[in-house]
Amino acid sequence: MRSPWASHALGALAVISRALSWALAALVAADALLAGWSRGWLLAVNEVVSQLIPALVRGLFVFPTFVGGAFRGDFALVALVLIVLDWIFCRIAASLR
Repeated sequence: MRSPWASHALGALAVISRALSWALAALVAADALLAGWSRGWLLAVNEVVSQLIPALVRGLFVFPTFVGGAFRGDFALVALVLIVLDWIFCRIAASLR
């Protein structure tokens, strides 16, 4: 039996995971490119996000960039997982319609 609320709930989960992945991707880009005066607020945001990242991947693939920033591979990896979850949620929600 197909239920419309399950499809809507999975659609909402897909939107949430998509928004979080875009936010993490923007943070990865900001960390890699911004340097100087903007690093102050970035460090505070990075600290909060790092606490939400699973300990297994926290600090993985962090490389310095040529502009003085750092590529946060752990954030990029979690963003990739969230995009895959978004795709899975969308596929399941579409099959329930």
